[in-house]
Amino acid sequence: MLDALFTTFFGPQPSRSHSSITVLIGFVLLSILALNAAGKTGAGIAGVIIFFLLFLVAGLLGWLWVSAALHFIAQLFGGQGSAQASLQAVMQGLWPLMISGPAIAASRWPSLLGQFLGLLLGFVVLIGTVITLTRALGQVHQLHWQKALLSVVLTLVSSLLAWLGLILWPLMVLFGL
Repeated sequence: MLDALFTTFFGPQPSRSHSSITVLIGFVLLSILALNAAGKTGAGIAGVIIFFLLFLVAGLLGWLWVSAALHFIAQLFGGQGSAQASLQAVMQGLWPLMISGPAIAASRWPSLLGQFLGLLLGFVVLIGTVITLTRALGQVHQLHWQKALLSVVLTLVSSLLAWLGLILWPLMVLFGL
């Protein structure tokens, strides 16, 4: 998977347009998430930079994990794409997260309408992200949309289970001793 990441950014390719779009989407997503986190915590420009660097490391690890899991599950369903294409598909499929800023801003309005609008926009962003990930994975691996959607759902479930295991394992060791 690391080889595919290296090839995505630095390897010879007939067209670099997909790689540049992938990097641009990643940079914009990191910037929006860092600005949102710094705004919620009341941190200044130093907070934005710290959150950007923190989210850069966490985002790269998450991107690799989700790409590898999606690639593996898509291959199980008969997908024919490469790991490099899966990396690009995941990042390009996450572009709806760029409009999460208005959802967060609307949810901070003091009225009930703001809360409802924030939840509605957040739900639209979530559904849009699942749809774009499904379409990107389906195109890259030549999968029918149902198999691509099942791959995305299974990847999300496995990610949540891995996260739960990461939390519960230390508690189990701590309280089991």
